[in-house]
Amino acid sequence: MAEKNKEKYAVIEQREEYVDFLNKEISKYITSAVSYETTKAGSQIFYSLFSVTSNVERISDHAINIAGYSNLIAEKGIVFSEHAGCELQEMKQTCRTLFAALIEKPDDYVPWHEKIACLEQKIDDMTIRFRDNMYARIQSGKCSDEGSILFSEILTDFERIGDHALNIANEMLKMAIIEK
Repeated sequence: MAEKNKEKYAVIEQREEYVDFLNKEISKYITSAVSYETTKAGSQIFYSLFSVTSNVERISDHAINIAGYSNLIAEKGIVFSEHAGCELQEMKQTCRTLFAALIEKPDDYVPWHEKIACLEQKIDDMTIRFRDNMYARIQSGKCSDEGSILFSEILTDFERIGDHALNIANEMLKMAIIEK
């Protein structure tokens, strides 16, 4: 099991390094191109593209964090309760739904943005609820100290992924408004 996790981690790590490379190259291009932009609207679009690229890179950073926690859990033999495992799966599925919505090419960016904002809020609400559940598990002795720390860190990374996805949606909406 731990060996399989290490293989998955290596793949995720390679992707994260590639995202870092793309972020750097795209940022260099945007930085050089914006100096030729003569309109305020054009400059705003470049700023939005720069922000989107940065937020994608940050999502990648959080993904590698989660993968690292998964490795640590496997290596140390940390076991979450069935309830905690279900909560993490629910959070993972909500993030998948968020990403599926984020990559849509909407006809109208306003309802699309509202959908992203609702999913991000759902992640925030889940984070609070799942942390409260974790505290209850700690109090009842159903959660180890190491497990609770890792569970909390994973929730934080998922919550921040949602924040960055909403930042991307915000910038996409700005660009759609500018283009009208």
